[in-house]
Amino acid sequence: MKIKSVEKGGLADKHSIQPGDEIQEINNSPIEDFIDYKFQSSDEILNLRIKDKSGRIRGVRIVKKTDQDLGITFEEKKYRGCGNKCIFCFVHQLPEGLRKPLYFKDEDYRLSFLHGNFITLTNLSEQDIQRIIKQRLSPLYVSVHTSDESLRKKMLGNPKAPDILPLIHRLTENRIELHTQIVLCPGVNNGPYLEKTVYDLSLFYPWVKSLAIVPVGLTKYRKGLPRLKPVDREYSRKLIKSVIRWQSYFRRKYKSNFVYVADEFYLLAGLDIPPKKYYDEFYQVENGVGMVRKFLDTFERKDKLLPWKLKHRFHLTLVTGMLAYRFLSGHIFNRLKQIKHLRVNLTPVKNDFLGKSVTVSGLLSGKDILRTLKKSKHGESIMLPPNCLNSDGLFLDDLKPSDLEKKLRVKIAVGSYDLVKSLLSLLSERNSGV
Repeated sequence: MKIKSVEKGGLADKHSIQPGDEIQEINNSPIEDFIDYKFQSSDEILNLRIKDKSGRIRGVRIVKKTDQDLGITFEEKKYRGCGNKCIFCFVHQLPEGLRKPLYFKDEDYRLSFLHGNFITLTNLSEQDIQRIIKQRLSPLYVSVHTSDESLRKKMLGNPKAPDILPLIHRLTENRIELHTQIVLCPGVNNGPYLEKTVYDLSLFYPWVKSLAIVPVGLTKYRKGLPRLKPVDREYSRKLIKSVIRWQSYFRRKYKSNFVYVADEFYLLAGLDIPPKKYYDEFYQVENGVGMVRKFLDTFERKDKLLPWKLKHRFHLTLVTGMLAYRFLSGHIFNRLKQIKHLRVNLTPVKNDFLGKSVTVSGLLSGKDILRTLKKSKHGESIMLPPNCLNSDGLFLDDLKPSDLEKKLRVKIAVGSYDLVKSLLSLLSERNSGV
């Protein structure tokens, strides 16, 4: 592992470890990646084998407290790509000309452990499995889609994909916790296939801790790809009824709902988001399962912190996707309108960039937001949903909020999933006299 930077005054710095050095071994164990480093560096006595920029090998002995950090950051390793050709793969549905990282399909168990990325387990070697078990890389997040092996191979576009249930059995019998998902494609892996998959996975509870059902995402760029049906209102309602029935069984058997549908199904169905207890421990909130409930509950819990009146008039526009508009335009929007001297616009943005069937705010482009706002009176400030930007502050089309600010000549803020906190921060920054 090559060192990118060393914290000044940290343990590594005190032992003359420098950027550009490579840590090859800790206590005679090879260091191939960040997980190896964390696993081996937790001891109190570390014997490091280090290769410097000139190629010289030296040993460094460090005595420290358990789990004390050495103050090192590493150059990013290359991660494994996905060799599957899933019939629903979102990457295959992106237009040309976007930045290269958007076209990379990761399939790396290390990213699953570190960041919760979903993997299919199709490229695990025996050595990988042994490492997962030995180093307790748990939990992992696994895309199952169906427990019918022939159908799964077809959905993954990979006739060599190994059988999934034996893999899950081996991991769970070694106490590796899994959170699983099904990308539901109407007419493909639903009906009897879906019910069988749900019950097959439930047999591994509690080591298969949760199962999320998420809807297939379809863009307008599907030329040459398998024909798939979108999820609609009627389909969503039928699915929700089935899941409620399954949950009733699992609640009696396991005292857990075990299987959950993504928020998107409830929004498409036009039904109220379930209460907090539906989601148990919110195991897959980052997968869009319970995110809306958390958002609503946070607002409900903190809305008393909002002022009843501003000293000065203030006009704010909240940007959202088409799907979230319904629940935002209810209680939350009405509550904000009660603040005297605050004028609020709630502006939904249609997704022309990827197609009208893509309705989530996380896939909005800067151009679509700009086009929509140009047609409206957006006031003194605009607040964007937090998930429409990546970690580098870029929209899908590489525009930045600052680009929109220049075009619209208005201050743009990026909100958070705590709307009250975001609003109070914005009002304070704008000197509105809260």
